[in-house]
Amino acid sequence: MKNNRKNKIKPKYILAVLSILCLAGIGFSLFKGASVPTAGTIINSLMAPMQEGINSFGDFTASIARRKHKTAELQSQNEVLNDEVEKLQAKLTSMENNLSDYEDLLKLLELSEKYPSYEMTGARIIGKDAGNWYDTFTINKGSSDGIEKDMNVVADNGLVGIVTQVNANSSVVRSIIDDTSNVSGMISKNRDICIVNGNLTLMDSGMLNVELITKDSTVVKGDEVVTSYISNKYLPGLLIGYISEVTEDDSELTLSAKLTPAVDFQHLSNVLVIKQLKADMEDSGNSSGVSESGTVPSDTSSSETETQTSSTADSGEGEE
Repeated sequence: MKNNRKNKIKPKYILAVLSILCLAGIGFSLFKGASVPTAGTIINSLMAPMQEGINSFGDFTASIARRKHKTAELQSQNEVLNDEVEKLQAKLTSMENNLSDYEDLLKLLELSEKYPSYEMTGARIIGKDAGNWYDTFTINKGSSDGIEKDMNVVADNGLVGIVTQVNANSSVVRSIIDDTSNVSGMISKNRDICIVNGNLTLMDSGMLNVELITKDSTVVKGDEVVTSYISNKYLPGLLIGYISEVTEDDSELTLSAKLTPAVDFQHLSNVLVIKQLKADMEDSGNSSGVSESGTVPSDTSSSETETQTSSTADSGEGEE
């Protein structure tokens, strides 16, 4: 009984609630002509900023995703373009090399036409000693191609050197700039004999030594020097280079000079090997030899100076 009394709602509370509801109804009826926002409108008003923020965030993340996709696509295209550029660069390099080889071959052809009395064969340089200069190098022709020791080698516009070693499919060439090289030369205009000595140190300035020129020689700067007819191993008439300067020796009996080689010994790639030995010319009785224009005069009488010069040159010429 006591519990029932405690849980029972008092009538005054019920009356108060009903009164509030009545007042609410009266208020609603008074203002029912006015625009009263509905619950949906209120919710929409509250959700609109949130929806706008969500949409903005979605657009932002979507733009990031698009940019990443575009970046990846551009990177992929860039890689493809880089590959194409590398391939084109390789082709261009190959074409440039082929063009350079073609120009070299044209020069060699012109050179072979310059010495029509000599049989020649082309060869490519396949190896060289360390350093900037082609003082000693290997070519891709050997005994199987008819190459023999002491055959002369030319390129560009003149004499390169001499074959010192022959293998089946390759040969070693020592150029005239090598420190051990001595070539019996001759001033073209007056046939004065001289010795052209290899000198790698001097070659850094683009010149070689010329020694034992007769004191009364009329040699001057710009004179052409060719291989002489009294050399034991070098064929006559091959262009060596041009006189750069002339000096008087201390002995006052001879002159010395500096010579600029006709060949660029820093940029060789292809050469011509003359398949004729000086010894074969001497055996056939043609010891006078030939010059650039055709023949050296047959007057082979040597003066004392010429004999001494030839001996000096041939002591080191062509030896390994």
